[in-house]
Amino acid sequence: MDPKTLNNILVEISEFEDLLLQASQKLEHNTQLTFSLEELQAEYESDAADAARLNQGAEVTLRSLENEITQVAQLLKVKQEMLVGLTDRRQVRAVADEISQLKQRLDNLENDTIQLLDQQDLLKSDAVESQGESRTHGTNCRAKQEAMAADSAQLSQKTKHIQNDMDRLISMLPPTEGRAVIRLREKLEQAVVHHHEGACQGCFHQLPQQQAISVDGGRHIVRCPSCMRFLVHRSWR
Repeated sequence: MDPKTLNNILVEISEFEDLLLQASQKLEHNTQLTFSLEELQAEYESDAADAARLNQGAEVTLRSLENEITQVAQLLKVKQEMLVGLTDRRQVRAVADEISQLKQRLDNLENDTIQLLDQQDLLKSDAVESQGESRTHGTNCRAKQEAMAADSAQLSQKTKHIQNDMDRLISMLPPTEGRAVIRLREKLEQAVVHHHEGACQGCFHQLPQQQAISVDGGRHIVRCPSCMRFLVHRSWR
Protein backbone atom coordinates (compact mmCIF):
# COMPACT_ATOMS: atom_id res chain seq x y z
CA MET A 1 0.00 0.00 0.00
CA ASP A 2 1.46 3.38 -0.97
CA PRO A 3 2.07 5.87 1.90
CA LYS A 4 -0.51 8.37 0.64
CA THR A 5 -3.34 5.80 0.66
CA LEU A 6 -2.19 4.54 4.05
CA ASN A 7 -2.20 8.10 5.39
CA ASN A 8 -5.71 8.66 4.07
CA ILE A 9 -6.93 5.56 5.91
CA LEU A 10 -5.20 6.72 9.08
CA VAL A 11 -6.87 10.14 8.71
CA GLU A 12 -10.29 8.47 8.59
CA ILE A 13 -9.40 6.31 11.60
CA SER A 14 -8.43 9.50 13.44
CA GLU A 15 -11.82 11.04 12.62
CA PHE A 16 -13.63 7.97 13.93
CA GLU A 17 -11.49 8.04 17.07
CA ASP A 18 -12.47 11.68 17.58
CA LEU A 19 -16.13 10.73 17.26
CA LEU A 20 -15.72 7.84 19.70
CA LEU A 21 -13.97 10.11 22.19
CA GLN A 22 -16.72 12.72 21.93
CA ALA A 23 -19.40 10.06 22.41
CA SER A 24 -17.53 8.60 25.40
CA GLN A 25 -17.23 12.03 27.01
CA LYS A 26 -20.93 12.72 26.46
CA LEU A 27 -21.86 9.35 27.95
CA GLU A 28 -19.67 10.07 30.97
CA HIS A 29 -21.27 13.51 31.28
CA ASN A 30 -24.75 11.94 31.19
CA THR A 31 -23.74 9.43 33.86
CA GLN A 32 -22.32 12.12 36.14
CA LEU A 33 -25.33 14.40 35.62
CA THR A 34 -27.71 11.54 36.39
CA PHE A 35 -25.80 10.82 39.60
CA SER A 36 -25.87 14.52 40.56
CA LEU A 37 -29.62 14.69 39.94
CA GLU A 38 -30.17 11.61 42.11
CA GLU A 39 -28.06 13.11 44.90
CA LEU A 40 -29.96 16.40 44.71
CA GLN A 41 -33.31 14.59 44.74
CA ALA A 42 -32.19 12.66 47.82
CA GLU A 43 -31.42 15.98 49.52
CA TYR A 44 -34.87 17.35 48.61
CA GLU A 45 -36.52 14.21 49.98
CA SER A 46 -34.42 14.36 53.15
CA ASP A 47 -35.35 18.01 53.71
CA ALA A 48 -39.02 17.19 53.15
CA ALA A 49 -38.83 14.27 55.60
CA ASP A 50 -37.11 16.46 58.21
CA ALA A 51 -39.75 19.18 57.83
CA ALA A 52 -42.53 16.57 58.13
CA ARG A 53 -40.94 15.13 61.29
CA LEU A 54 -40.67 18.58 62.87
CA ASN A 55 -44.30 19.29 62.04
CA GLN A 56 -45.43 15.92 63.42
CA GLY A 57 -43.33 16.46 66.54
CA ALA A 58 -45.00 19.83 67.09
CA GLU A 59 -48.44 18.23 66.71
CA VAL A 60 -47.59 15.55 69.26
CA THR A 61 -46.29 18.18 71.72
CA LEU A 62 -49.39 20.31 71.15
CA ARG A 63 -51.72 17.38 71.93
CA SER A 64 -49.70 16.66 75.05
CA LEU A 65 -50.01 20.30 76.18
CA GLU A 66 -53.74 20.30 75.50
CA ASN A 67 -54.18 17.11 77.56
CA GLU A 68 -52.15 18.56 80.40
CA ILE A 69 -54.17 21.81 80.29
CA THR A 70 -57.37 19.76 80.59
CA GLN A 71 -55.97 17.79 83.55
CA VAL A 72 -54.70 20.90 85.36
CA ALA A 73 -57.99 22.75 84.75
CA GLN A 74 -59.96 19.81 86.15
CA LEU A 75 -57.71 19.60 89.20
CA LEU A 76 -57.99 23.36 89.71
CA LYS A 77 -61.77 23.09 89.66
CA VAL A 78 -61.64 20.30 92.26
CA LYS A 79 -59.36 22.34 94.53
CA GLN A 80 -61.53 25.45 94.17
CA GLU A 81 -64.64 23.44 95.13
CA MET A 82 -62.73 21.89 98.01
CA LEU A 83 -61.72 25.32 99.30
CA VAL A 84 -65.37 26.35 99.72
CA GLY A 85 -66.04 23.70 102.37
CA LEU A 86 -62.87 24.13 104.43
CA THR A 87 -62.83 25.87 107.81
CA ASP A 88 -59.38 24.98 109.09
CA ARG A 89 -56.98 27.85 108.36
CA ARG A 90 -54.01 25.62 107.69
CA GLN A 91 -56.00 23.52 105.26
CA VAL A 92 -57.38 26.65 103.62
CA ARG A 93 -53.86 28.08 103.25
CA ALA A 94 -52.50 24.80 101.84
CA VAL A 95 -55.33 24.43 99.32
CA ALA A 96 -55.07 28.11 98.39
CA ASP A 97 -51.34 27.64 97.70
CA GLU A 98 -52.13 24.62 95.53
CA ILE A 99 -54.74 26.63 93.63
CA SER A 100 -52.21 29.43 93.07
CA GLN A 101 -49.62 26.96 91.76
CA LEU A 102 -52.18 25.31 89.52
CA LYS A 103 -53.23 28.67 88.08
CA GLN A 104 -49.60 29.53 87.41
CA ARG A 105 -49.07 26.15 85.84
CA LEU A 106 -52.18 26.63 83.70
CA ASP A 107 -50.96 30.07 82.55
CA ASN A 108 -47.56 28.63 81.62
CA LEU A 109 -49.14 25.78 79.68
CA GLU A 110 -51.46 28.13 77.81
CA ASN A 111 -48.54 30.44 76.94
CA ASP A 112 -46.50 27.45 75.72
CA THR A 113 -49.48 26.33 73.64
CA ILE A 114 -49.89 29.75 72.03
CA GLN A 115 -46.18 29.89 71.15
CA LEU A 116 -46.26 26.38 69.75
CA LEU A 117 -49.35 27.17 67.67
CA ASP A 118 -47.47 30.09 66.12
CA GLN A 119 -44.48 27.83 65.42
CA GLN A 120 -46.71 25.11 64.04
CA ASP A 121 -48.06 27.41 61.34
CA LEU A 122 -44.49 27.95 60.12
CA LEU A 123 -43.66 24.25 60.44
CA LYS A 124 -46.74 23.27 58.45
CA SER A 125 -45.86 25.82 55.77
CA ASP A 126 -42.27 24.55 55.63
CA ALA A 127 -43.45 20.94 55.40
CA VAL A 128 -45.89 21.70 52.58
CA GLU A 129 -43.30 23.79 50.72
CA SER A 130 -40.57 21.15 51.12
CA GLN A 131 -42.87 18.39 49.91
CA GLY A 132 -43.90 20.50 46.92
CA GLU A 133 -40.29 21.25 46.01
CA SER A 134 -39.40 17.57 46.36
CA ARG A 135 -42.26 16.51 44.05
CA THR A 136 -41.46 19.23 41.50
CA HIS A 137 -37.78 18.39 41.41
CA GLY A 138 -38.60 14.68 41.29
CA THR A 139 -40.79 15.23 38.23
CA ASN A 140 -38.12 17.35 36.51
CA CYS A 141 -35.42 14.89 37.54
CA ARG A 142 -37.25 11.93 36.02
CA ALA A 143 -37.85 13.86 32.79
CA LYS A 144 -34.17 14.79 32.51
CA GLN A 145 -33.07 11.25 33.35
CA GLU A 146 -35.38 9.79 30.71
CA ALA A 147 -34.03 12.25 28.14
CA MET A 148 -30.42 11.45 29.06
CA ALA A 149 -31.14 7.72 29.01
CA ALA A 150 -32.55 8.04 25.49
CA ASP A 151 -29.57 10.16 24.45
CA SER A 152 -27.14 7.66 25.97
CA ALA A 153 -28.89 4.78 24.19
CA GLN A 154 -28.54 6.60 20.86
CA LEU A 155 -24.89 7.38 21.59
CA SER A 156 -24.20 3.75 22.45
CA GLN A 157 -25.80 2.61 19.21
CA LYS A 158 -23.87 5.26 17.27
CA THR A 159 -20.67 4.16 18.99
CA LYS A 160 -21.19 0.58 17.82
CA HIS A 161 -21.55 1.71 14.21
CA ILE A 162 -18.46 3.93 14.46
CA GLN A 163 -16.46 1.10 16.02
CA ASN A 164 -17.55 -1.27 13.23
CA ASP A 165 -16.52 1.25 10.57
CA MET A 166 -13.19 1.82 12.28
CA ASP A 167 -12.55 -1.91 12.61
CA ARG A 168 -13.20 -2.19 8.86
CA LEU A 169 -10.63 0.54 8.18
CA ILE A 170 -8.07 -1.05 10.51
CA SER A 171 -8.50 -4.34 8.66
CA MET A 172 -7.55 -2.51 5.47
CA LEU A 173 -4.19 -1.45 6.90
CA PRO A 174 -1.03 -3.45 6.23
CA PRO A 175 -0.45 -6.03 9.02
CA THR A 176 2.33 -4.05 10.73
CA GLU A 177 0.42 -0.78 10.91
CA GLY A 178 -2.84 -2.59 11.75
CA ARG A 179 -1.30 -4.35 14.75
CA ALA A 180 0.32 -1.10 15.88
CA VAL A 181 -3.03 0.73 15.81
CA ILE A 182 -4.73 -2.07 17.76
CA ARG A 183 -1.98 -2.12 20.41
CA LEU A 184 -2.09 1.66 20.76
CA ARG A 185 -5.88 1.62 21.14
CA GLU A 186 -5.60 -0.98 23.89
CA LYS A 187 -3.50 1.48 25.94
CA LEU A 188 -4.63 4.90 24.72
CA GLU A 189 -7.89 6.58 23.75
CA GLN A 190 -6.49 7.49 20.34
CA ALA A 191 -3.92 5.74 18.17
CA VAL A 192 -3.95 8.37 15.42
CA VAL A 193 -3.74 12.09 16.18
CA HIS A 194 -3.03 15.39 14.47
CA HIS A 195 -0.32 17.84 15.32
CA HIS A 196 -0.75 21.48 16.21
CA GLU A 197 2.05 24.00 15.77
CA GLY A 198 4.51 21.15 15.57
CA ALA A 199 3.32 19.32 18.70
CA CYS A 200 1.74 15.86 18.94
CA GLN A 201 -1.82 16.29 20.13
CA GLY A 202 -1.66 12.99 21.96
CA CYS A 203 1.24 13.68 24.31
CA PHE A 204 2.14 17.28 23.29
CA HIS A 205 5.69 16.28 22.42
CA GLN A 206 7.31 18.90 20.17
CA LEU A 207 8.18 17.36 16.81
CA PRO A 208 11.28 18.07 14.78
CA GLN A 209 10.40 20.55 12.04
CA GLN A 210 10.99 18.04 9.24
CA GLN A 211 8.61 15.54 10.84
CA ALA A 212 5.88 18.18 11.12
CA ILE A 213 6.35 19.01 7.45
CA SER A 214 6.14 15.32 6.55
CA VAL A 215 2.86 15.00 8.48
CA ASP A 216 1.31 17.92 6.62
CA GLY A 217 2.49 16.49 3.30
CA GLY A 218 0.69 13.21 3.94
CA ARG A 219 3.19 11.25 1.86
CA HIS A 220 5.10 9.59 4.69
CA ILE A 221 4.12 7.51 7.70
CA VAL A 222 5.07 9.51 10.77
CA ARG A 223 4.87 8.34 14.37
CA CYS A 224 5.43 10.48 17.45
CA PRO A 225 8.88 9.64 18.87
CA SER A 226 7.48 10.02 22.39
CA CYS A 227 4.08 8.21 22.52
CA MET A 228 4.41 6.30 19.20
CA ARG A 229 0.98 7.43 17.97
CA PHE A 230 0.52 7.86 14.25
CA LEU A 231 0.52 11.50 13.19
CA VAL A 232 -1.63 12.66 10.27
CA HIS A 233 -2.73 15.88 8.61
CA ARG A 234 -6.28 17.13 9.11
CA SER A 235 -8.85 16.02 6.57
CA TRP A 236 -10.23 18.65 4.21
CA ARG A 237 -13.66 17.66 5.55
